[in-house]
Amino acid sequence: MIRAFIFSLMATLIWADESVNVTVDRRDIVEGESITLTVTTNNVKSDPELQLPEMPDFKVVSGPNQSSSTNVQFINGKMTKNSTITLSWNLIPKRTGQLTIPAMKIQVGKKSYLSTLITISVSKRGSSQASKVAQFFIEAKVDNNTPYRGEQTTLTYTLYTKVDVTSFDDDVPSFKGFWTEELYAPKNLKLREERKNGVKYYAATIKKIALFPTQSGKIIIDPMSAVIGIREKQQRWNDFSLFGPPSKKYTISTGELSIDVKPLPVRQNGNISAIVGNWNIKSEVSTSRIKQDEAITFKVIINGTGNLQTVDMTEIYFPNELEVFDPEIESKENPLRDKIGGEKKFEWVLIPRFAGDIFIPKIQLNYFDPKQGKWVTKSTSRHKLNVAPNEKALISSIGLSKEEVELMGEDIRFIDESQPKWRNRNRALVTGTALTLLLLSGMVFAFPHAQNITKQRMEKSSGGWQARRALISAFGILDSAPDSPEEIYTHIYRSIINYINKKNGTKKIEYSTEEIIEIIKSHDGAEVYKEFEQILTRGEAVRFAPVSSQDAQNDVQKIKDLLKKVDHVWS
Repeated sequence: MIRAFIFSLMATLIWADESVNVTVDRRDIVEGESITLTVTTNNVKSDPELQLPEMPDFKVVSGPNQSSSTNVQFINGKMTKNSTITLSWNLIPKRTGQLTIPAMKIQVGKKSYLSTLITISVSKRGSSQASKVAQFFIEAKVDNNTPYRGEQTTLTYTLYTKVDVTSFDDDVPSFKGFWTEELYAPKNLKLREERKNGVKYYAATIKKIALFPTQSGKIIIDPMSAVIGIREKQQRWNDFSLFGPPSKKYTISTGELSIDVKPLPVRQNGNISAIVGNWNIKSEVSTSRIKQDEAITFKVIINGTGNLQTVDMTEIYFPNELEVFDPEIESKENPLRDKIGGEKKFEWVLIPRFAGDIFIPKIQLNYFDPKQGKWVTKSTSRHKLNVAPNEKALISSIGLSKEEVELMGEDIRFIDESQPKWRNRNRALVTGTALTLLLLSGMVFAFPHAQNITKQRMEKSSGGWQARRALISAFGILDSAPDSPEEIYTHIYRSIINYINKKNGTKKIEYSTEEIIEIIKSHDGAEVYKEFEQILTRGEAVRFAPVSSQDAQNDVQKIKDLLKKVDHVWS
């Protein structure tokens, strides 16, 4: 009985007819849009073998992508089986007009199939026909096609669509010949209604990029391509699918952009600056009335619009009467992102080595203004320094050389990078420049006995200076501590670390309290290590156990006294 039933089913099994089809999903497109070329085989007994013909009019973007399926149907008591193998390629046209996909030869087992020619109509982007045909496209546009070398031009990519976009993945070109900075790149597309050639689209800005050409002449911007997902129309029989309509992937591109970059005109003196834009410059000194061997700061501040990376003022002439240290440079870009620009500060530490009037000359800024089409020169004011004699200045009295002062600055910069375990990470630390000034200006107060050391003794024994480096650096950190108890104990901790590193010739960033106490013990002639431990313990607990500012200041003085005692023994 069972055998008879099985035989009956087999007897009624019908295979659908064997067939091979070559199709495209669209025959009318706009340049930059892709089409999908599909080869479908039905009920073949072996996998199809084929090779794409030469297609001079098209670029193969992806493929072949292969899929297969089997479908069984019962109709009037008969079972029909249908199996399908699909191969697909994504193609982008290389030009506009009537394009042809040549005939394809497909081999299935011993049978050969030959497809017919397929004609594709490609409309030029922006034409009236394109507006009728295009369901979606990307437009690339610059706000200035003829910028000067170094002048900003802004490139904007915009997506236009009539259909529902479910996904978007772009591939931006490399922009050879430009220095670039991204201005805008939303995570989610923000659609707005917009008309192109009288046709309504939904538009979304994909990207905005600031381009600064680094060479003159014609520069080609390569096409931007993107893979977008488009929600397809739902079949009537599946209108109630829980998962919604399926999405299909398409590749689209923008096409090339040509930028004609104008060269910068040569100035009368024959020089060409790299600075382009619209800029202002000013300078300031921390004080104009100082004593010999005291430190001041000199700032040059430049702000405006243009490529901030090209602004460089490090090569400035200073009078020989001034000791000059390398500048600290701080850049802050303009938050208004349509035009790149901002502010750049150059800050020098200057030490006058001679008494009398010293003049810092005007600082000139030469740049090319594209709007005016000419070179512009702006300058700062001249600064007069009134330098009074200072016979008791520490730098002079102990005979510090420029190299020794620079070494001191390196010590301070190293200290500023350390990370104590109780540091309040939400507060900025005192800058290296501020510490340098505090150190230089506070040395006499910190070490009054150093005034008795003669220059001759320091020259005979460089070890005398090296021995005192640790204390000088540590005391400078302590004297720079602000009023906050937490910050005070941070500076205490840093001063001890710095003192130990100078004595041992190390550069360790962090020590535990236990490590510090063991080191102090080994050089503790007065057995003061317990007082060190008490102060460090208070520093660790300051965030949880309130300490008055006065008590913290008292601990600063205690640490100074303790370091002096340890230093007396530590050779």
